[in-house]
Amino acid sequence: MITIRILTCLLFLALGSTNNALSEEGTQPNSRIALVPHGLLFRPLLANTYEPRVGLLSQLGKNQLRLDIGNSIDLLQYNVVKDSFSLSLGADFFTYTLMRGERNFHFPVDASDYFFGVNFNYRSSTAFGLMSSRLRISHVSAHFVDGHYDNTKGEWKDSRYPIVYSREFIDVVFACEPSLLNDALRAYIGATYLFHVDPVTVAPFMAYAGLEWYSKAYKSTNFYAGYQTTVMKISEVAYRQNVQLGIKFGEWSGRGLNLFASYFSGFSIHGQYFGAKENYFGLGFLIEF
Repeated sequence: MITIRILTCLLFLALGSTNNALSEEGTQPNSRIALVPHGLLFRPLLANTYEPRVGLLSQLGKNQLRLDIGNSIDLLQYNVVKDSFSLSLGADFFTYTLMRGERNFHFPVDASDYFFGVNFNYRSSTAFGLMSSRLRISHVSAHFVDGHYDNTKGEWKDSRYPIVYSREFIDVVFACEPSLLNDALRAYIGATYLFHVDPVTVAPFMAYAGLEWYSKAYKSTNFYAGYQTTVMKISEVAYRQNVQLGIKFGEWSGRGLNLFASYFSGFSIHGQYFGAKENYFGLGFLIEF
């Protein structure tokens, strides 16, 4: 209900502003509205796990794969040309799935996490650089799948039984891309508040910060790097580290193919393993639409 009200208010505000801007014949409109525009106002964070992606990551030295399937889309965008700022309302729907590889191209699914929600975004061009932010209201739940069950023994593998893992949360992030560096660097800081969570042993607050950098190598080819650290409390206060180094074939803010290497350390991103710590290097690819 709240989301519908916000969407309605934003729609009428945008339409009203656009009509006012066009009232004088021959003048350039000061504001405009776009329904389902191409691209995203807030670009997904490179080293943040909980982002919509389409791709695959293979952990080196382990028979484990992560398959990401999903997308985020801006449904409504409102641009004020004179003041150089934009607002948007969007939606997220994606999964990140833990699998293992077997012979004959079999990939049993061990665990899968489902993420969906709405997002509100802001971006502004200032003398200092591009300033942007994103507010998400989302739900994530986690489940063991048939690949975690041993049919020969008739039991769940590793004595890990399915648990109820569900959380609803508000996530906000603020980012800056300094104009002195030609917007090639993005620094950000964010926080997450879980207003409902099962199991209750997961602390309701998390905070994170990160850096991203890219450099055009040749025509539509870009080298990039991303780092994020997240502080959280489950059984103890701990830091989750995530690093990604890669190359993107395609315009930096557009469609493309990413080939990358990554490093992960900290509590597992999968809800069914929420209390288990992991440490691994991986190789993967992403397809950006």
